[in-house]
Amino acid sequence: ALDWGLVNQLIAADELQATTLQMANSLASGPTQAYGLTKRAFNRAVLPDLEATLEYEAQLQEIAGRTAEHKARVAAFLEKHS
Repeated sequence: ALDWGLVNQLIAADELQATTLQMANSLASGPTQAYGLTKRAFNRAVLPDLEATLEYEAQLQEIAGRTAEHKARVAAFLEKHS
């Protein structure tokens, strides 16, 4: 499955729970609003109308750009690169 690209990693059975919790914590501490908007964009992308899909994605980007989460992450990025 790994060689065929069906999975991106293999986890030993005795490491599964710890690895799963680590991945869950990483996702939960990430930009959850952006994750949700991205999921909505992917779900909508199955539409055959590319123009409508791109317009919807632009609307989601506008929503994401106004969130406190976005502002905080941009500020953190700028602080690292100042």
